[in-house]
Amino acid sequence: MIASFFSQKNHYQLYIKNFIASPASMGTVMPSSRWLCYAIVSNIDWRNCIKIAEIGAGNGVMTRYIANEIPEKSSLELYEINRDFIAILNQIEDPRVTVKPCSAEYLRGDYDLIISGLPFLSLHKKTSMRILKKVRQSLLKNHGRLVLFQYTQGCERLFSRYFSFTKERVYRNFPPAWVYTCVPK
Repeated sequence: MIASFFSQKNHYQLYIKNFIASPASMGTVMPSSRWLCYAIVSNIDWRNCIKIAEIGAGNGVMTRYIANEIPEKSSLELYEINRDFIAILNQIEDPRVTVKPCSAEYLRGDYDLIISGLPFLSLHKKTSMRILKKVRQSLLKNHGRLVLFQYTQGCERLFSRYFSFTKERVYRNFPPAWVYTCVPK
């Protein structure tokens, strides 16, 4: 399944290559640490998470932690625009996982939970606003939550337009990150 898929891969060079090519869309030179992944998944009540999306799924490092938590009846849709990462994500053999090779601007349906690794501060402001608006809309019906991480607090004003949130700092990551748990307004 998914754990064995990821344990066989080393994608650090791919992160660096893609960061150099497009720092705005990558946001970092390293995949998320296990401590950041754990901080994200440990604060979620998985029992009611049936339809889940991960936006900015990258190479699937967070996907592994999500897939280890979700119930068998759940579905996990991975949104990613980077071709290198899409190719990696398409190798995941888990019937609950579907790869959507498009921007989070094109989220479809109602979700119980959306997890984001998108670098909102690096994205064009209008793109960030469209994505956050779409995420909010996709969570309203099911009273869902958005859990995301950022490396700065620079987008909090933008987040607060659409969500109420709490945050926690994860120092054991490079760079250290903020984890936000957001509820649509």
